Amino acid sequence: MDEHAPIVYDLTEYKEITRDWNDDPSAYLTRYYTKHYFLSTAGKELKDPLGPIIDLQTSLEVKRGDQYVYQSPNKLCIIGLAPTHPLLAQRERYQVLNLRFDDKIVNALPQPTHIPANEKKCPPPPCHHETVILKIEVKDLWAEKEKKEKEDKSEQAAEDVDMPETQQTQQGGSEESGSETPAESVPSSMIAEQGSVASSSTTSIVSSVVSSPSVTQAQFKPKKSIDPTRIVFVVRGSIAGHVMELNERLIRRGTDVVTDPEVIETMLDKASTHGYIAVIRPKTDKKGVPLKDLVDELPVATA
Repeated sequence: MDEHAPIVYDLTEYKEITRDWNDDPSAYLTRYYTKHYFLSTAGKELKDPLGPIIDLQTSLEVKRGDQYVYQSPNKLCIIGLAPTHPLLAQRERYQVLNLRFDDKIVNALPQPTHIPANEKKCPPPPCHHETVILKIEVKDLWAEKEKKEKEDKSEQAAEDVDMPETQQTQQGGSEESGSETPAESVPSSMIAEQGSVASSSTTSIVSSVVSSPSVTQAQFKPKKSIDPTRIVFVVRGSIAGHVMELNERLIRRGTDVVTDPEVIETMLDKASTHGYIAVIRPKTDKKGVPLKDLVDELPVATA
């Protein structure tokens, strides 16, 4: 055989493989990646007997969603939002306000993060299944609408109650205006003395609570969201390993909170491709353990 002879490929054998690639932009992933999923119910149970889990940074309720984990032949894993994630499955309900990557991970990686670093001088940050890589703050439009409807109903009910009371007060005032007697005036010195006593007692109580060693920071942990119409969705590490790269398309240097609409649109519209979140290298010391919490299929949505 002549070494310089042209190589002829039979393209018919690839026709069946690439048949759906034009209709589904992510169809090629099945050929080059092994698909796994990290469900919102996997890992540590997200519940508190005292109420919802509150994010200490934003004082908002924390929620989770399904994530994909695409593993390439070199074992690196790409994580992102799965199609069943609430931000993708309920686009009409949630409005993304901002993105916030974990500062420790961002600062531990080279700038930009996709440039390989000397792992001896700059080791990649470790992560596990529950490591929060990204926080996505959103507005729940349905909850906001429901809240507004309740406020409108309360205002209307208050107006209906106040109307007859106002009429009765006006009638009673006109009849009893002649029989009223002036109330005895309280000396101003007595009022000032009572105010100073109340102020000093309040100050002593606050100072004793703050200085008391039994009062810990956990006791001041918020038990309720400051705004029920806003939520924080967390993107977790999904596997045990090291974060090798963050998606540079979703990062804006010089700011911790990303509000750029183009960035948010990329993450939502191209979640399985350009909108991925991070690249993680799983631990290799124990085979199969880093991927133990993953499943191969997403749950079927029930009507």
